[in-house]
Amino acid sequence: MIAVAAALMQIALIVAQRRRTPSDVTASAPWSHVAAALGAGVVGWLVIGRPEVLWADLTLALAFGLVLGSEAAQAARRLSGKAWAGWATACGSGAASANWLLATPLPFM
Repeated sequence: MIAVAAALMQIALIVAQRRRTPSDVTASAPWSHVAAALGAGVVGWLVIGRPEVLWADLTLALAFGLVLGSEAAQAARRLSGKAWAGWATACGSGAASANWLLATPLPFM
């Protein structure tokens, strides 16, 4: 549930930024946001109890945590004009993506 809600919010943030500045299309988010999302994903995995990792679940976690999360971080930084918004979005997205690895919809059940 948490991962799905985070993914929807990431998509909404990216769409809002693209509609606000349609001509400002860049290749990708900075590698620092990708690294922050990956680190937060590992911390999230540790916090939820290190569930068993399957390849299908890992693909979901990496796609939503790294790719979509770093792009959402870039969009948040551009929309707010503050660097901390991008870092917070990258870390939140990475940590929330660890919930794709759970067998139950909510952590700690």
